Amino acid sequence: MPFSTTQSPDKLPVVPLWINGQEHPFEEASLFPVTSSVQNKTVHHAVSASPETATLAVESASAAFAAWGKTSPTHRRSLLLKAADILEQKTKEIAGWQVAETSCPQEFAGFNVKAGTMYVREIAAATSEIRGTVPQRLTGPGGEEEGGLTVVVREPCGVVLIIPPWNGAVILPLRAISMALAAGCALVVKASELCPRTHSMLVECFEEAGIPKGVINMIQARRDDASAVVEAIVSHKAVRKIDFIGSAAVGSKIGQVCAKYLKPILMELGGKGPAVILEDADLDKAAGLCALGAVLDHGQLCFSTERIIVHKSIYDNFTKKLAGAMSNIPKAGDAVTKQSANHAYEVLKDAEAKGAKFLCGGPEYISETSLKPTLVTNIQADARIRDEETFGPSASVYMAEDDEDAIAQANDSVYGLNAAVHSSSWEHAFGVASRLEYGQVHINSLTSSDAPGQPIRGVKGSGWGQSNSIWGIHEFSIEKTIAFHSSQALPILLRH
Repeated sequence: MPFSTTQSPDKLPVVPLWINGQEHPFEEASLFPVTSSVQNKTVHHAVSASPETATLAVESASAAFAAWGKTSPTHRRSLLLKAADILEQKTKEIAGWQVAETSCPQEFAGFNVKAGTMYVREIAAATSEIRGTVPQRLTGPGGEEEGGLTVVVREPCGVVLIIPPWNGAVILPLRAISMALAAGCALVVKASELCPRTHSMLVECFEEAGIPKGVINMIQARRDDASAVVEAIVSHKAVRKIDFIGSAAVGSKIGQVCAKYLKPILMELGGKGPAVILEDADLDKAAGLCALGAVLDHGQLCFSTERIIVHKSIYDNFTKKLAGAMSNIPKAGDAVTKQSANHAYEVLKDAEAKGAKFLCGGPEYISETSLKPTLVTNIQADARIRDEETFGPSASVYMAEDDEDAIAQANDSVYGLNAAVHSSSWEHAFGVASRLEYGQVHINSLTSSDAPGQPIRGVKGSGWGQSNSIWGIHEFSIEKTIAFHSSQALPILLRH
């Protein structure tokens, strides 16, 4: 979907609402600015949806689902693979918009597109695994054979609302959109108000690949309008599932709306990812990975390394190496907004006021949108940083008496998304990893790791449901049991 054919009053481009394969008309009052925090200027405008226009998007998806939901997995696979090729061809343009809107590093944006296309292709391949089953028939109360046949088939669940985030602005929406399309669902995508052009380009690539008009509809909303818009969509009888990726605070609110209307939701929320450094770890490698995991994209990843838990026998040696690795990172990028940078700063100031010490860095700005890479220790129980996402380039460091203490500290969080364990012994690492309350545990790697062919999920306060490959496709399909009863058999309730 291109920019609107109508410019804003200040002559900047406009990201429109995209409903039924075309731009929806808008009034000037519905426009809101999309800004670059680094450039400190408006890069373009976007149209904010209303409950009424959001409803039109749902109705468009519902009408398109009638035909799209009957397409074969083979047909859907071919379109997804074609979309991946188009995405790859437009890597530079898509990455450029992600940088312009979110102020992420160019390298991170390029990685987003490259990795995102891998996810699309893996999900396309997994359509071959969409299959039903033939369960055994029950015997009668006297042991007699029932006869007949039962089959269980998979069907798309219907119209889906997808709410992707601004961080991982390409990987995460591509994953969600592809899973739902592969299952045969039609979509309403509520793009992030911080990067609607990036998200609109992804929709453009799917439509260019041949996804029929109306199957993917995209809207966005300024923050003041978002609550009413989301409820209008969730409450619509045609909407059968919601996919939300974002903060736990917003996820809780959307989850309550879904509960109100009895709609299932797939949620991947925040994290407070621990990296556990065991006494037999490769300290140099672990230090470098922990530092990198803490600062990627200015720490604005739910997979970020937020806590580093170190066995006491290696604590002094490791923290010197860790501080050195962190200090060698001159700048960790920029926050998506000045408010985001300020939040990360305030969390550090709160820790400092409550007695925290800094192994390197500290609550200090490099610029209005960038903080110094920081390691914090001596964390008090009432400090915000103990279990609140900083979304900044910092990590807290803790000492563990032994493995049991390290496991207890790692699990002492409301979150349960990603974790890492560092050890030179896979048996040792596995023993610890198997007791961590996290959806993913990575051995001798970054907490911020994922792969297209493996399931990913949050536990505890990090959400529920699975994404990636066939696991993600199953989230957007339902199993229907169809029982062919023998003409000679009586229903069990009629037997004497």
